[in-house]
Amino acid sequence: MVSEGKLSSRPPQIGGRSSDALEAFIGGAGVQATEPPALAPTTPEAAPPLYPWEAPGVRADVAKVYNLRLPEPYLLKLKHIAEHTPDSMQQFCLSVLLPAIDARIEELTGK
Repeated sequence: MVSEGKLSSRPPQIGGRSSDALEAFIGGAGVQATEPPALAPTTPEAAPPLYPWEAPGVRADVAKVYNLRLPEPYLLKLKHIAEHTPDSMQQFCLSVLLPAIDARIEELTGK
C-alpha cells in the first residue's frame, strides 16, 4: 500500500500469499542440497614466477614519481650538469639510472 507522497516509519505488512511464500522460503533453509560431484584433483602446473615489473597490468608508458634525497653538493652538481649540457636533470638521471637498474636486475635474476 503506497501513500501519496508520504513516507511511513513502519515496515510494510506481510500478509496473504506473500506470507506463505516467506514461510516456504524459510522452511527450505534447513533442507540439505545435493553436493556437486567432486572434481578430480589436478596438479597445478608450476608457472615461472612473475616479477613485479612483469605483471600483466604494468605499462612502460606510465611514469611514476620517486623522490630522491641527494646531499646538497650532489644536487648542485646535478643542476650544473643540466645547465651546461642539453639534458635536463631528469633526462640525465634517467640516462644513468635506468641502465644501472637493468644491470643490477640481470645480476640478481639472470635475466
